Amino acid sequence: MVLAASIYQLPAIEAAKRLGYRVVTTDNVPSNPGHALADASHVVDTTDVRGVLAVAEAERIDGIISPGTDVAVETAAFVADRLGLPGPSADAARTFTQKRLFREFLRRAGLPCPEVVEVGEATDSRPLFEQRRWLVKPNRSSGSKGVFIVDSPTGLASRIAESKSFSVDGLALLEEFVDGTQHTCEGFLRDGELVVALLTDRDTVRPPHTATKGHRVPTRLDERQRGEALAAIEHVLRLAGIANGPVDCDFVVNDRGIFLIEVTPRLGGNSLSRLVGAALEFDLVSAAVRVACGDEVRVPASRAPKPAAIVILGVERAGRLRWNVAQARALALEPWVDALVFDIAHGERAEAFVNGRHRVGEVLITGASRDDIDAKVDEVSRRLDLRTD
Repeated sequence: MVLAASIYQLPAIEAAKRLGYRVVTTDNVPSNPGHALADASHVVDTTDVRGVLAVAEAERIDGIISPGTDVAVETAAFVADRLGLPGPSADAARTFTQKRLFREFLRRAGLPCPEVVEVGEATDSRPLFEQRRWLVKPNRSSGSKGVFIVDSPTGLASRIAESKSFSVDGLALLEEFVDGTQHTCEGFLRDGELVVALLTDRDTVRPPHTATKGHRVPTRLDERQRGEALAAIEHVLRLAGIANGPVDCDFVVNDRGIFLIEVTPRLGGNSLSRLVGAALEFDLVSAAVRVACGDEVRVPASRAPKPAAIVILGVERAGRLRWNVAQARALALEPWVDALVFDIAHGERAEAFVNGRHRVGEVLITGASRDDIDAKVDEVSRRLDLRTD
């Protein structure tokens, strides 16, 4: 069973079918593209744990995953626990997908952690903004939906209601903004060890939004920082009793250390699995499907990542989407462009790229070096000339 059936669940559905599994999907949007690929689909919200359990029992599933979405991880863990299937414990899933609980977990573990305050419309936040910027974010959400950088009480007041609207539990948090370089780790855990791990440098849209617009490898972090990041991720997973399966982590590095912002036992979104395939030649999606069903996963020997990048395409303002069609065709033929995909047609309406729902496409790039990758990312942006009118 694959929880959700939007763009970021398609690779898991396709991989499972390619491996010979019968695939069942469920979410609350009947028109999502993954449903058409599945052998059976159900219109049940992925956060409806009892409803999903009933479907899982009726379909007699052998495994369940929640690729690319935090809000369904707890449901996957609950169902797996009830049916005796592989997966993290329900308690661990709850802790790692609710931002308030995860911050408390980090503090108990003695790890660096941003300050967090629960907020409401009546909160007196003036003292908080004297020297720091903050993030207002939903307690339970994904894809950077409802996350904003704020630097004043007025800015906070204007964002609280929207942030709460994106949270499954209706709770919004005010979290200290941690300055530093932003990164992601996409990996595979076996017996508590990250036997596959790709550390990326994460690109984001302009403030006040924080949506991911791409990842680049190899990371610019030095050897010591890479080692510290991997050790911190393994440590928190071990404390939570999570020993096997895919892992997705966002973290920030500065002169105070490694700040783990999110760690979740699932495949990451933003086409990170495709980047893992290009950089490490490892099919992380197939591995996640296999381990969820209790099947064997072969892991390749450790290797340095090949230079690569995934670019998530989006526009800064809403309107009818335009791009340089001739250059898009030429780019698709470049040997260093592994994939160039548009989610919507030329001339269709696009929303401003402020969260993962509003992407308009993606490009997978390979290169000779990290400097070459950076140059090619800039070239793609210049040649496509994405815009709206």
